[in-house]
Amino acid sequence: MTEFARFGDPARFEVAVRWTRDAEARARRPARHGWSMGDLALTVGGAIVTRSRRGAATQSHVGWYLAPFFEWLASNWAPLLHEEAFAWPEKSDTVAVIACNRALDRWIATTDVDGRTRYRDIQAWYRRHAVRQAAEGGLFPDLFVRRLADDIELSWSTAPPFCAPHGFQFVVEPGHARLAVAEVGGPLWEALQWTASQPPPTLHESDRAEWRALCEKVEAIPNLTDFQLDSAFVAPEILVEVRKALDRAGKPELAVEAVERTHPFVETFSPAVAMFGGVSPGLTSADVDALCRRLVKADGGEDSESLKKLISEGGAPIGVPYEEGYGLAEGFLADLNLPGFSNWVDIRDVAGRLGIEVDEISLDTGAIRGVAFAGEGFQSTILVNQRSVFNANENGKRFTIAHELCHILIDRSRARRVAHISGHWVAPGVERRANAFAAYVLMPRELVLRHFSGHGREPEAIIELAAALRVNETALIEHLYNIDLIDEVRREELRDHFRRH
Repeated sequence: MTEFARFGDPARFEVAVRWTRDAEARARRPARHGWSMGDLALTVGGAIVTRSRRGAATQSHVGWYLAPFFEWLASNWAPLLHEEAFAWPEKSDTVAVIACNRALDRWIATTDVDGRTRYRDIQAWYRRHAVRQAAEGGLFPDLFVRRLADDIELSWSTAPPFCAPHGFQFVVEPGHARLAVAEVGGPLWEALQWTASQPPPTLHESDRAEWRALCEKVEAIPNLTDFQLDSAFVAPEILVEVRKALDRAGKPELAVEAVERTHPFVETFSPAVAMFGGVSPGLTSADVDALCRRLVKADGGEDSESLKKLISEGGAPIGVPYEEGYGLAEGFLADLNLPGFSNWVDIRDVAGRLGIEVDEISLDTGAIRGVAFAGEGFQSTILVNQRSVFNANENGKRFTIAHELCHILIDRSRARRVAHISGHWVAPGVERRANAFAAYVLMPRELVLRHFSGHGREPEAIIELAAALRVNETALIEHLYNIDLIDEVRREELRDHFRRH
């Protein structure tokens, strides 16, 4: 038996493949892919995801027909490595293997028209991102591949395939990893090239046409345009408007990707593409134009030295987003010696001291709460959308400024910049962390206790405290609960009171 051809780094991500001989007569094999018997091993962070056990026997690879896997990989190349958004409203912060399988289970039994449509959308997303979709009867692992900003998220469970033999199980621990795009895309592309250059040594002449058809799919991948790749991350209709707007502004390069034929994937999204990722396709042309003009205005600037000292590597939230946001806010306040002797945190002054421009903008849509630009090549900027329900008063605007400040400090891309629109389409964990950061920056525990009386838990006291801190009552109530100054019962009583009044 030949040795595995190995691509990538097993400490990060590795694909190992080889062709093998099929003991079955050709007439008894699948017509289209029966020529492709081989072995496949996938390793993530040193964990061999394909390792399995049946009884006392173990093996580290999947032994099956590999053409379906390579055809799936080639056919779904753009969404596999560039699509971030789920095809359903996902309110949790969990990884794809949990979110998608849970969504399939939840919607499979629905009988109403909307429910069936949603289930079809979930199935379609599953087919684009689940390695098991390429099994064609093989015992493939429950592994998902998904773009997450400028990373690739790999997540897997130990769930056996449907109708697996009795006693079969995957023995790797469930897990997930977030790696640079090239660390995943590179090995996958090399494996595809190997497939197109190394036909099975026993390939029969009658099967050569099927192998050539697979080769043609592989050879077409480097011809994918940056627009086609970006369209898996940004709705195509939005992307068209973005490019038009930037052309008018004389800055088309802000939406152009550097994609090489030898690495046919976008490693780091351009600023405009990153900004509009996942945004609702219902966004108006006027809004796209307005946001692009502000991005162009910010182009050519840079972070202030004081801001650079505060930037940290956040990445996607791990664990409980609100606890992470509170912890980041505590560190930020300590660095700036806040709140000091002040009775409230002047977040506009804080932004100004850090060289961040804060401006208000009136968009057609209310779905956008705020926007943040910063990083290499950009003037640090926060835009507050006056049409958002969150920005109905100055207290709400202050919260949005603090929220966007979190994105500027924490949510940098691998290009060391941020171009971020806050709205319901953003990964929930990222937004919850920013909300928690904003809450604690505006309402640090030290400052709350300075104003808060242990006996002042009545609605009138909440109104006075909110006015003193210059925040909205609803945000204050949640924060008091999170920092253990009121219990769950009192929180619900206060929620109910302010809903009715």
